[in-house]
Amino acid sequence: MTSRLRKGFTLIELLVVIAIIAVLIGLLVPAVQKVREAASRMQCSNNFKQWGLAMHGFHDAEGKLPYTAKTSARQTFIPLLLPYIEQSGVVQGFDRNVGNFYLPPFIVQNSNSGLFCTPLKLFYCPSDRIGALWTDDTYWRARSNYLVSWGNVTVGGTTATDLGVFSNAGASPRQSKFSDITDGLSNTLLMGEIIVAKSDKNASWDGRGDAYNDDMASPGSMFMTINPPNSPVPDAVWCFNNGDPAMPCVAAAGTNGQLAARSRHSGGVNALLGDGSVRFFTNSIQAATWRNLGSRADGQTTLNY
Repeated sequence: MTSRLRKGFTLIELLVVIAIIAVLIGLLVPAVQKVREAASRMQCSNNFKQWGLAMHGFHDAEGKLPYTAKTSARQTFIPLLLPYIEQSGVVQGFDRNVGNFYLPPFIVQNSNSGLFCTPLKLFYCPSDRIGALWTDDTYWRARSNYLVSWGNVTVGGTTATDLGVFSNAGASPRQSKFSDITDGLSNTLLMGEIIVAKSDKNASWDGRGDAYNDDMASPGSMFMTINPPNSPVPDAVWCFNNGDPAMPCVAAAGTNGQLAARSRHSGGVNALLGDGSVRFFTNSIQAATWRNLGSRADGQTTLNY
């Protein structure tokens, strides 16, 4: 008597195979996400290293660091540093003495053809929104995840506590020297990351990451160390409350403006120190330590972080 060969799976066997595949996918997806985030965080750190080289290159050439923002000829630190990140073409012909960021060919109204609308790779953390632009008015321009440190004061901080490396702006803004950082370059923040606005056009203006704009009411070119990284305390800026818990905000403008360092990395943010090193600072860093890191000369020279 000859036996009959089975030519397929039973229904139960098929369901078991599907269940095993589902379990394997469930185990694999988080691992892939972790690898992807680790790669994004490393790329973000590498971007900061390039900004650090630009800061030091600028200081070597001019004997001082760039200003945060200048209001007499409207511009920020971005155009000053572009030649030092191999982007001279983007800023070619820009005159820092009289140039306003919003004029052509740097910005072409209602168009992304302006030079300052170029979404440079070094502007964006890959964990956030690569290629983000400001298009909330007619002067379209690139945003940036990487801003300078204003220190432990609001945008209208007084001179008595105005100890951030970049906490000064105006018609003739101060430009710090490395010699002014008496707390030590490795104990002082130069730049940190923030989360940019969630979309290019919102129901209300969102100034976060608007790094070309000198407007202090925004403020778009700096972050503050008043609150620790990824603080639940809302940013007080021009902003759009989009319901994203990672970037809370309360619409505000003027001297009380502030925004915290924020990222989409797990557990903290990357930041650039004065010696050019890049560190990952966790959300649990002591608030006092984070504030001290925002100061160039508060006498706190031994910090554990």
